[in-house]
Amino acid sequence: MVSQQPTLREIAKRANVHYTTAACVLNGTRGNTRVSEQTRKRVLTAAKELGYTVNRAAQQLRTRKSHVVGLLVGGVENPFFARMVALCSAALERRGYEIILTTRRSDEPNDLHLLDALLSRRPDGVLLWCETSTQVRERVQQPDMANAVVIGYGVPGRDSVAAVLQTGLHSALEYLVAHGRHRIAYLAPKHSVAREGDVRSTYYTEFMKTIGQEPTIYTFCGTAFDVDVAYARVQQIVSQPDRPDALLCFNDMTALGALAGLRHRGISIPHEIAIVGCDDLPLSALFDPPLTTIRYPLDQICDLAVQMLVERIQASQAGEWLPPRHVEIPTELVLRASA
Repeated sequence: MVSQQPTLREIAKRANVHYTTAACVLNGTRGNTRVSEQTRKRVLTAAKELGYTVNRAAQQLRTRKSHVVGLLVGGVENPFFARMVALCSAALERRGYEIILTTRRSDEPNDLHLLDALLSRRPDGVLLWCETSTQVRERVQQPDMANAVVIGYGVPGRDSVAAVLQTGLHSALEYLVAHGRHRIAYLAPKHSVAREGDVRSTYYTEFMKTIGQEPTIYTFCGTAFDVDVAYARVQQIVSQPDRPDALLCFNDMTALGALAGLRHRGISIPHEIAIVGCDDLPLSALFDPPLTTIRYPLDQICDLAVQMLVERIQASQAGEWLPPRHVEIPTELVLRASA
């Protein structure tokens, strides 16, 4: 038998607050009520002790607010996206929101149906990872998508937060050139190089041409987190007579495969071949040798994206208008032993 849910009045009595204060904390019904953090914690503690759970469906019907945000990102098999989910979830929780998660498959170029599935759940707003041009990028510009923040790519008319990869790429390539690397190559999944708007391959190619070096791009048929495929591809690369003396890798997981492949072949890192990754995942400092990488400011980006979305949602619910905002955060080179 399911025990009866405690009432808001019982929770208010236990927390020694007025009924409207308990309702404000637990159901999001604000009115003119303002609640201090200390009082809020007291109400939440009382609710937990009495076994109270919020009826989200009833709350949404009553307030027209779900206190739920949709998040559409790449596959969480990739540690980069797993970390993004963790950071966004924590930032939303701190602001009183829950999350509905939808992830793209690595072999799924059409992601519009995923966004439509999220929207069918009627969230208050949506956070989207969108690094290149997709149908989602077009859909998010429609009038019913005003409560959305795009991470990774600027979208006209919508709030967005992006990392400036060019700053970190420039620092990495300049560093390699300054330290005598004459055959710098780029290693990436084939699909990432082929897609429209890939910043890494485009900037690498332009930089190499400006310094008079021929761009060399090595690709592999796999995802950005297929360490074993990158491992095998690097062993093919070092068998060539004109092998590179430095590898700029698409991300840290590709770099991990490259490091392991070079070590297996007895190649000295960085003396014979230097390795540079991109993302600065927490585990990249634990590679052997520790990985030189381009730090992607994911903590800042996720927290700012969530803050912008919450402000957008609150403004919408209050009938206020906010101009669209686009924020760019520079990336930077983190030097470690692999370069």
